Amino acid sequence: MKTKYKIKNLWTMVPLLVLAALFIFLPILSMIKQSFTMPEAGTFTLNNYKTIFTDSVYRVATENSLYLSFLSTIIGLILSFLIAYSVNELGQKGQGRILSLLNMVSNFAGLPLYFSFVVILGNTGIFVLALKAIGIELATVFKLYSMQGLMLMFIYFQIPLGSLMLVPAFQAIQPAWKEAAELMEASSFQFWTRIGIPVMLPSLLDTFALLFANAITAYATVLLLVTTSIPLLPVKITTMFTGEMTPQREMGSTLAIWMIVIMLAVICGCNLLKKLLYKGGSGS
Repeated sequence: MKTKYKIKNLWTMVPLLVLAALFIFLPILSMIKQSFTMPEAGTFTLNNYKTIFTDSVYRVATENSLYLSFLSTIIGLILSFLIAYSVNELGQKGQGRILSLLNMVSNFAGLPLYFSFVVILGNTGIFVLALKAIGIELATVFKLYSMQGLMLMFIYFQIPLGSLMLVPAFQAIQPAWKEAAELMEASSFQFWTRIGIPVMLPSLLDTFALLFANAITAYATVLLLVTTSIPLLPVKITTMFTGEMTPQREMGSTLAIWMIVIMLAVICGCNLLKKLLYKGGSGS
């Protein structure tokens, strides 16, 4: 009976499998095929992948994407940790309100986010003009349409997503553990470094992987803010398919696969680290 019940339930997954096949697996397989194809000739080649590492344009795009993604993820994770800690200290009503706000802000990206930053921090933004009125030129230390502006926007949309991921992790910290630590005269710093953070480490690693994937694939906000003046992998991939006079689908597919490989490397690295930590913890 159980086997029949499981087989019957499998049919409910058919729509999901069809969508995954049409919009995930088939496009990836198509890109893999094109990435090994010589432009115009249509023959097998490895030159597309070689070009990624030898052409300075693609190398710089990779370096910029990694720099923005790693740094915004680390800063976003730290700030998300602090916000999630504060939310966890609130009552149930307060938590519900803040979580609703974080959920709303986490979807505030793309054009609305770009417009908001331009209104506040653009060349004639409210904050810029207000500082200028009191004799402070913000443009001398910060420019929105630059790597600085991109970093600020990346960190902004990382924080609500990271906070939503970490709030449940804080709920795994038992109050009895804190009470026991206080009885042993352990400081708050000792509790979090020796008990709290180690317990939350799997969630922290999962959140890091998610935030990194979220950052390295960001496209709309980047294109609106700096267009193609700062080379980044998502923008380069798009221009290969739609922005060039002659589309370079083979090279665009190669860059897309390269970006997927980077994401998978980070995700697998986080999962491997979790397994090693669990193994070490069980062994001790």
